[in-house]
Amino acid sequence: MTLTPKKRMTAAFLASASLIAACSLIMSSPTTAQTHVTLTSHASGGTASFALPPGDFENWIFPLCPPVDATTPNQNFLEMLLYRPLYWFGGQGKAGLNESESIAQVPTFVTAKGRTTATITLKHYVWSDGKPVTTRDVEFWYNLLRAEKTNWWDYSVGSFPDDVVAFKVNGPYSLSITFNAAFSGAYLYNQLAQLIPIPQHSWDRESATGPIGNYDTTTAGAKAVYNFLAAASKDLSTYTTNPLWKVVDGPWHLVAFVPSSGAATYDRNPSFSGPAAKSGLTQFNLVPFTSDAAEFVDLLSPGSSIDYGYVPYSDLPVLSRVESAGYKIAPWSIFAFNYIPLNFNQPVIGPIFRQLYVRQALQHLIDESAIVKAIFHGYGTIGYGPVPSTPMNEYVSSQESKDPYPYNPTAAASLLRSHGWTVRPNGVSSCAKPGSGANECGPGVAAGALFKFTLLYASGDPEVNEEAIALQTAFATAGIKLSLTSGPQGTVSSEWVPCSKSSCWEALFWSNGWGYYPSYAEPNGDVIFATNAPANGGGYSNAKMDALLNAVHTGGLSAFYNYENYASQQVPVLWMAEPDYLISAVKDSLAGALPADPLLNLYPEDWYFRG
Repeated sequence: MTLTPKKRMTAAFLASASLIAACSLIMSSPTTAQTHVTLTSHASGGTASFALPPGDFENWIFPLCPPVDATTPNQNFLEMLLYRPLYWFGGQGKAGLNESESIAQVPTFVTAKGRTTATITLKHYVWSDGKPVTTRDVEFWYNLLRAEKTNWWDYSVGSFPDDVVAFKVNGPYSLSITFNAAFSGAYLYNQLAQLIPIPQHSWDRESATGPIGNYDTTTAGAKAVYNFLAAASKDLSTYTTNPLWKVVDGPWHLVAFVPSSGAATYDRNPSFSGPAAKSGLTQFNLVPFTSDAAEFVDLLSPGSSIDYGYVPYSDLPVLSRVESAGYKIAPWSIFAFNYIPLNFNQPVIGPIFRQLYVRQALQHLIDESAIVKAIFHGYGTIGYGPVPSTPMNEYVSSQESKDPYPYNPTAAASLLRSHGWTVRPNGVSSCAKPGSGANECGPGVAAGALFKFTLLYASGDPEVNEEAIALQTAFATAGIKLSLTSGPQGTVSSEWVPCSKSSCWEALFWSNGWGYYPSYAEPNGDVIFATNAPANGGGYSNAKMDALLNAVHTGGLSAFYNYENYASQQVPVLWMAEPDYLISAVKDSLAGALPADPLLNLYPEDWYFRG
């Protein structure tokens, strides 16, 4: 799960799939009439600049990234340009395994005696200093990860590397990993996606002046090496001078960096072994802006510095000016779903949230179509469950392609009345029939309990504020009093932890969602919907959900659909429309940049200017 900066309009929070297939009844982003001139000749070289939006910027270069630093700028706009994971996910306009961009061949999976072994063969990549990328580099990563797993953004107790019972190097380009159960290949890709070769011959040391060794082969040594590398990663001022970061296997070298703003310049790595346009860019810049307004002014200025920028929502009424300035307009949709977590453990409102009919009623009051149309100006996707419907993928079931709880205030009020509530439209509904019967309020809901709660949402984005007000108005029609309070995005997302005091949060909306990137093969919900899962801050717990999630590990698509359909129906969180990550504005002269990757990866090595 990756924390993205506040969307250049609304945003996207945090994680991909080996997919293809169709899903119907999906609202997609609008296309825009384009008047740009088609240029056909192919110019060699050149420098392209990408607009880095206000908010987060790069501050962690070491690929073993802790949760607090797992941001899109760090992972997608920095680390993955320099250091390639063993398996790459995403591509232009698609999610899923990308074999051509992966350092390793497609693995073989063999299950015997209740355990699955993945055998991996590396392609012949080289580091920028000429040394080959070998299984020793993969083993080096694995040893550091195992020793410092709690400092890894994707770690979940019991999952990788806890579920590994044997890690065997068969040779310089072959290794085998045996897992503790009979897992499906799709699920195992979520494990293997966490392997990132790093240069053992250059980094396996305990200090800058110490010798290279095999320190990683002991837990104590691995911890010492990690501490050295992590300390170096914290020293942003040395990113372009520290010899550590000059040894890369990705397509780019970082040659200039401004820690205070995130401004960065990359030169092409001539030793890159993967696919790349042979006569493409020779240099790539990340250009930061202090505000969306500043970026938009630059975008429209003669001789703009931006080759790949974005149009803020507030400036959509003058979209034609951007096109006239020589830019193509395209939505950047992401492989994510948006939602509002509810606190099931809050002592006052928690017992009410734990009632399924209550969550169904709340979902009936969320008009996602209207949000996409009126607030996102059509640049977003409706979501009915935990699997993104954009881009098209085989994991979206036919059931989740349909809205189980369409916008219907009458149905919402009826659900409450039929379960013992006195509904007071534009007032506050109350529980008149406490108890566990079919026509009563439900276990734990006291007589006279009032249906009111507070939504803490991220400030600073007009679209998020509009969504919050729309929810407040809609909920009031069923006598649900929604109080609104706002705070900085970081403050809101930091509240997303288990809490059972009366002063605890009740519902949160940090303006993002849950994204299956940068390294997910199967969009399962283990870490967010399983009981006591690390990202289950609301405390949702359901034995059937846990069983269905476990079945996904060993089953095929049918098992996945069972989980997905149940989650959609259960409403463990309130499903919200997912805004596009940004509305891209790409210069007509720049080719190869569109369509954008829904996993937020950049491929400037494939970009080139038309002459």
